[in-house]
Amino acid sequence: MSTPPPSHPVAIITGAASGIGLALTTHLLAKGYKIFMADINPAGALTAASLPLPSPSAAPPTFIPTDVASFPAQLALFQRAYAHNGSIDVFAANAGIDDSEDVFAADVSTAPPLPRDGTEPDGHPAQHPTVHAPDLATLDVDLSAVVGGLKLFVAFARHSARADAAHGRARRTRRMVITASMVGMYPFETNPLYCAAKHGLVGLTRSVGPRFAREGIAVNALLPAFVPTGLAPPGLVDAVEAMGHLTPMGTVLRAYEELLEGGRAGETVECSLGELYWRRPVEYPNESQRWLNEDAAGVWGGAYGKARAEAGRGRGG
Repeated sequence: MSTPPPSHPVAIITGAASGIGLALTTHLLAKGYKIFMADINPAGALTAASLPLPSPSAAPPTFIPTDVASFPAQLALFQRAYAHNGSIDVFAANAGIDDSEDVFAADVSTAPPLPRDGTEPDGHPAQHPTVHAPDLATLDVDLSAVVGGLKLFVAFARHSARADAAHGRARRTRRMVITASMVGMYPFETNPLYCAAKHGLVGLTRSVGPRFAREGIAVNALLPAFVPTGLAPPGLVDAVEAMGHLTPMGTVLRAYEELLEGGRAGETVECSLGELYWRRPVEYPNESQRWLNEDAAGVWGGAYGKARAEAGRGRGG
């Protein structure tokens, strides 16, 4: 005899206290989800408490202060959500920050002159710039944290799938939606670190999506254009809106609807103004490039599988 699935599907949403994350929280609450809202801003607790419930039977959202750049913090988030009813049905990896460092900033500081070795022009004592390690917080939050979240989501989804099978429940798809960005497809001079991270998310989604789909795990990504979020500095939203280039939140939510209800996997959907554009990878320039990417899985897998197995034995020893 099969056991019925839980009444409230469970969703984890990071960056849930504002912008896209908050809009998605409200949207999924109306659809009967139990939401675990995660955000580094502790004021998100007040936001969660103030959200109106769509019906008396609706499950109120739970706010969990979370720094997604900390893997232990994300693990605690997933454990808390899983404990609700033994399943995490949706994971919206939405938290993000803009550039933590201006890579174009001039470094004008110098260290004391180095000893002369006879190679410097006369009258010009040797000096060198003082260079500090780059601030990689943007990559930590916007890329590395998503990789950590993916690992957690897959682990919990597999565990839930085994429990479903053990209790005679039908297999169901569990879905991860990554908030990338339109700049994951284009250059973006103002925030190149953010741009690099979002390019990475596009590549990650396209690379893992088809493989995980075989297990009933759908991984897709949103590529929103400019929508009103907390990332924008003062005045930017008004300026973009005045020029007619602000994408309404409803367009992003439409993309979520398609990703949470359809059979897509490894897809990237660009959300611009009122339209959705399902973006494909660039065309191959020749047959060799196509073969390396599409037909050589056995070659790549065999070589890397052997190398990783040997590396694992080395660590174990």
